Amino acid sequence: MATKSRVPETIDAYLADLEDPKVKKTLGALRTQLRKLLPKATESISYRMPTFKVDGDAVAGFAFFKTHCGYYPFSGSVVPALKSELDGYATSKSGVTFPPDQPLPAKLVKTLVQARLAEIATRGKMPAAAKKGNAQARGKRVVGKTATAGFQVGVVRTLPMTAPALWDWVTTQPERWLGPGATLTAEPGGHFEVPKRRGSPGVRGEVRVVKPGQRLRMTWQPDGWKKPATLQLTLTPKARGASLHVHMEKLPDAEAREAMRERWSKVLSQAVD
Repeated sequence: MATKSRVPETIDAYLADLEDPKVKKTLGALRTQLRKLLPKATESISYRMPTFKVDGDAVAGFAFFKTHCGYYPFSGSVVPALKSELDGYATSKSGVTFPPDQPLPAKLVKTLVQARLAEIATRGKMPAAAKKGNAQARGKRVVGKTATAGFQVGVVRTLPMTAPALWDWVTTQPERWLGPGATLTAEPGGHFEVPKRRGSPGVRGEVRVVKPGQRLRMTWQPDGWKKPATLQLTLTPKARGASLHVHMEKLPDAEAREAMRERWSKVLSQAVD
């Protein structure tokens, strides 16, 4: 860990010991965000890293090593469960690493925190008998489900086109990513519709948020679904091209989550064909 040899006793001391200004800025901002997400958390140093605990349970931690920063949810299940959302990052079962000059997006940090809180809440509701079989109970944890967003999934890919070109592709060629015959009015209050075809149900929805060149958020309701899910497309310029992150939440069940993961993975893999 790239702080001085002694172990700092507080997070303030840990950050003060960091010598690289970029690292100090990145981890300082991460700390500020965690404070907002976890207003009742206790801040401490655990396992030689800044740690946020809620009612005694470690929820989030971060650290700097020689060349990279790390984020740790203190769980062996959270990172694997969010594999699609973390595509493009170096991960292990216990954490996510990232360069000091490329902070984790605020939305991703929020997702990691929510997933850990949901895991803790689920564990707390377990009957006493079930807690005796702790390992078995963990094995039955529902992957891809959080307390606030329900079943969710994300797929991201960097495409060989500029962000403006990608935005034009999304807003003017809906048949390329929504499906054959699709129509889309890309403005708040607008609608989209995908006609039913063999093997695929019809889909419709309302456009809720449009941030030109950056974000499109809408409802998503295929035939047969009782309630709509939420679909968001986020564009981010990259050194070589632009990334398109497709995120869905409030999906009805695990089966729908897997179907949407396969759908959007296929769409992004064929985006430039």
